[in-house]
Amino acid sequence: MDLIENKFYQRNVTLIPEDSEYFEYDLSSLDYPGNMTHLPKWEIAIKITFYSFIIISSVVGNCLLFLVIARTKPLQTTTNFFLVNLAVSDLLVISCCSWVRLVDDLTEGWVLGNVFCKLNSFAQVTSMVAGIFSLVLIACDRFFGIVFAMKAHIIERRASYAIVITWVCAIAVASPLLFVRQEESRVWANHVEIWCDDIWPITEEVDPVTGSIMKSFKGRKAYYMFVTVALYFVPILTMSVIYILIILTVWFTRAPGERISVKEIQVQNKVKRKVVIMLITILATFGLCWLPLEIVILYSEYRPNQHEQLPHWYSILEFVSYTLAFANSALNPLIYAGFNENFRKGFRALFGNNERKFYAAIYRADSMYHTSTTHVMTTQHTQL
Repeated sequence: MDLIENKFYQRNVTLIPEDSEYFEYDLSSLDYPGNMTHLPKWEIAIKITFYSFIIISSVVGNCLLFLVIARTKPLQTTTNFFLVNLAVSDLLVISCCSWVRLVDDLTEGWVLGNVFCKLNSFAQVTSMVAGIFSLVLIACDRFFGIVFAMKAHIIERRASYAIVITWVCAIAVASPLLFVRQEESRVWANHVEIWCDDIWPITEEVDPVTGSIMKSFKGRKAYYMFVTVALYFVPILTMSVIYILIILTVWFTRAPGERISVKEIQVQNKVKRKVVIMLITILATFGLCWLPLEIVILYSEYRPNQHEQLPHWYSILEFVSYTLAFANSALNPLIYAGFNENFRKGFRALFGNNERKFYAAIYRADSMYHTSTTHVMTTQHTQL
């Protein structure tokens, strides 16, 4: 996410801050004081290879997920519709933002123009918010389907409205970037400096200790604090509580042995293990992939001296954090589809010679799964 990228402060060592009075002077007679970007060929090759793998894996995985659900009627459930919504947001962030981040890292300055400076950040935040809200909807859908199995229709009946609201909220959160995000430039004697950054109103305050006037971007800090909390901490907390309740339900709620057979108990235990492993994997992957980026955002916006050059390790952490965030889009299809045998059969059916056989197997497996699961959950609720 290029929301906090500022070429002036990250790569340059100029002693003339952007909001300084000297910024109004003609700098064309002075040499550019910053360091040009000259990456070694081996680093360029590694970054291009790694990002290409992430982009291709994400596109292929999410497209296959979409095709399997679209062509397999038994898989067209409420949860899977939320998975499709998640796949759309993942494709959007991969197709519009990942390669942009790579180009910006490999080149000197911003080279993609003012229009893409605005649209890239807008599309990126929109897709991220939509994707994370989709994860929350999936968690809620499973919560009502497992903890309150008799009320599972609550989410099902409102699925389409929830998806629409998700994208409306995502667009609303990202819309300020269309106005504050813009391409900036400075002309030096030997170089034209170009960067893409947010231009927020400057707030002036008097330092009570020194009496000097301090300039800050309170609007910018407030916005990114809101985005950070809304995009990470609140969803993490929400999903953690939901998944803990789900795990407690499927792991510690037992059906009476005299009402179900040994075989059904084995099926129930197998379902429990898969659900617990899947939920822990979902939450852990999401948290680990996004935590470094949240640290980068908070450090960039709330470091003590905004006019000092960022430390050398920051650029390394920044690249790794963005890469992990983009990698989450490639991992999602593996996590959500990899734990479901019906999806695996659907994937094979896309490339198999006898699709009817595969789809028939999927339908039978789906029917057996829902029959056994419904029986188990009904028994549990009867006990309660």
